[in-house]
Amino acid sequence: METRAAIEAVLDKLYDARRRNDVTAAAECFREDGRFMPNGGPAAATNRAEQLAGLKGLFDAFACVKLDVHCRIIDPPRAAVHWRGTFRAKNGKVGDTDILDVMEFRDGRVASLTTFFDTAYAAALSAPA
Repeated sequence: METRAAIEAVLDKLYDARRRNDVTAAAECFREDGRFMPNGGPAAATNRAEQLAGLKGLFDAFACVKLDVHCRIIDPPRAAVHWRGTFRAKNGKVGDTDILDVMEFRDGRVASLTTFFDTAYAAALSAPA
């Protein structure tokens, strides 16, 4: 059974890794078979190689400049995190957006993470200047 304290510790590690744009540290928060689904899309990472590739693609496209967690709702084995990030796109543009992460935990790691963000805003931020 996942405890609130165990989930809080994983969340601290996961969001610290995002602040530092550390793909490896973020992936280590996931179970080997953990699912990572940006915007709940049909393509979900379900193994370590896919997790690393998905996280790397996201972190490379939008480097985190600042991250503020607004709230964490923890109801073991689930959690939801509302956060606001300042990101730098590959083209050098910088912008802010709100993100909602919905997670489930098993065996002390993330078993599933669905992240929701404004895709139109992301496309505009990453568009050529």
